[in-house]
Amino acid sequence: MIRTYVHRFDHRVGFRGSVLLFLALWSGSQAIRLYWVDPAAVGTPTYAYLASVAPLWTLAIPWCVCAVLCTVQAFAVTDWTAFALTSGVLVGWAVIHLVGGIQGAIPQAYWSCIVQVAVAGLILRLSRWPEPSERRR
Repeated sequence: MIRTYVHRFDHRVGFRGSVLLFLALWSGSQAIRLYWVDPAAVGTPTYAYLASVAPLWTLAIPWCVCAVLCTVQAFAVTDWTAFALTSGVLVGWAVIHLVGGIQGAIPQAYWSCIVQVAVAGLILRLSRWPEPSERRR
């Protein structure tokens, strides 16, 4: 019975939709991480720098928008906006970290930049993949 529901859900969202749902989960967790900051993390150099750029709750807004848009477009016919926005937010996040690294505020910021840009590139690559056709039985 559960297998039937999973198959129906997988058929409804497809490959691209499932990627968007994972991106929604990730973006939502990023938003929560920035909105409800762990008090132990506030003293870290990265959080201190991010808080100097803007209040952390405002930095959570683009991630929250990505999570909502990815969730909605996972069930829609056109989904390019969600892929593009998520990649754009990641590149923006990489730029913020790069500037913090250049200023010396964030140690090893290059690592964060590399990861963010690599994931943004992967998302853009996944956005170009066509939906696989249904397998014949």
